[in-house]
Amino acid sequence: MATRSSSPADRALLRRGVLAASVLDDVDVDLDDDGLWLPGCAPLAWADVELAAAGPGSAPDGDEEAVRARVRDLLLAHRELHRAGARRVALGLPATAVGHLGAAWRSTRVLGGAVDLGPGVVVPWGSGERVLPVPAVSAAATGADPRLSAADRAHLEAMGALVVERLQRDAGVRGQDVLRPVGGCDVPTLLASAALREHLVGGPGRSAGSLLRAVAVPVRTRGWFDLARIDPAFVGAAWTATEPAERGFPRALLVTRDEVALAPLNPHVGEVALRN
Repeated sequence: MATRSSSPADRALLRRGVLAASVLDDVDVDLDDDGLWLPGCAPLAWADVELAAAGPGSAPDGDEEAVRARVRDLLLAHRELHRAGARRVALGLPATAVGHLGAAWRSTRVLGGAVDLGPGVVVPWGSGERVLPVPAVSAAATGADPRLSAADRAHLEAMGALVVERLQRDAGVRGQDVLRPVGGCDVPTLLASAALREHLVGGPGRSAGSLLRAVAVPVRTRGWFDLARIDPAFVGAAWTATEPAERGFPRALLVTRDEVALAPLNPHVGEVALRN
């Protein structure tokens, strides 16, 4: 097992996160000074837990709710990956998402810097399902690839093409400018699809010289790409009012054929994007 190098305060924070996941999320887990033990699963060292709990930072930041969410997601994903028939799909997360496992998740950054794309695993969640990042340590323990596979990428592109097909079919229909999850891919994930980005930038109704499009994705389950009909204050307000684990991006995205970037804070730049 890997050794720990965290401070006593960090270790206490991690232990509280594990105990919260055990009680609140019904995760059967034992812990000792060496690590964590889930029935039927390879053990997890505290160093692995700390790495995941740090998220996009370099160490747990003291935000207890964020640490608890990441520890919970680590344990649920680790348990699911040890089950026969675990389903993997591509997962795109905002680069600063509360559920981002940082260096514990082998993701790559989509050009533009707003989205990280990596492997995800489908886990039961209440009456439905949710896709969580695949921890590299869990992939190694189960003999799986810790990085996004060619099959995962192909599925993502197929889902992006399906969304394009639906948007073309519903052109002119009220509400047709809304992006929704499909095939296990939420909206931030779908924006990593080249087929969807191409449609958003250069599809029907766009000028031949279009280079980018402004898209609002304040929540992971919805995105709007006709921002002329959206109150500019809506994106930030919707993001703030959403449960942290379900949040998308706090302001509009600028999408090109190759990039997904957060719009600058300068409102005049956003106006230019909308005019374009």
